[in-house]
Amino acid sequence: MAIDFKKFSDPEWIKQQKEKREEERRLFEESEQIRHRTVCFTGHRPQKLGGYDMKNPTMLKLKEKLLEVIEIMIEENDVDRFITGGALGADTAAFWCVHIMKEKYPHIKNVVAVPFENQDKKWSAEQQAWYRKMLDKADEVIKVDEIKNYKDDSVPIGEYSDAKFNRRNEYMVDHSKNIVAIYDGSKSGTSNCLYYARNRYLGHAIWRLFPQYDFELEVYYTPG
Repeated sequence: MAIDFKKFSDPEWIKQQKEKREEERRLFEESEQIRHRTVCFTGHRPQKLGGYDMKNPTMLKLKEKLLEVIEIMIEENDVDRFITGGALGADTAAFWCVHIMKEKYPHIKNVVAVPFENQDKKWSAEQQAWYRKMLDKADEVIKVDEIKNYKDDSVPIGEYSDAKFNRRNEYMVDHSKNIVAIYDGSKSGTSNCLYYARNRYLGHAIWRLFPQYDFELEVYYTPG
């Protein structure tokens, strides 16, 4: 296709390109401002957190620690947006802790980024009921497999695939400055999520809670 070199000296074309760049810069700066105020959560499923009873001792201790960490982030780090992945275990605990904190800090946003619609299809009836309640209480629900840069083209939108869980984690990492990781060091989706964060060079702050040490907190930073 022939290139129209004349347009490069056309004042109107030059003006349009300048406006386009300025708009792109504005949108990027706006998205970065939101990202810097956003936290995402990643963590283990129930079998590594005392089981499926959300009131088991391990889960109760986790919730206590999460409430503490969330409040520090709001008070000291100017965070006002929290993203969870909607899965059983750490995700569910984090969502309801943010929901509790909204009573004291009504300005914060509680967001759920689901890997695909109906990820609860194979869950128990009780788990599905709580999942639907969570989505109903959320300030925003994001269906990650419908977003252009995070689609899994090997399966239709809305249908299950293992890759979509990784895409969901990637979306949350890309749109957050802080990451709360409930992580015991084992190979898992959480370890994959943190590996991705370390290689994104976005300067994330990782707030790691160690399940095996009573959820002791360690904060460290990825390259930026």
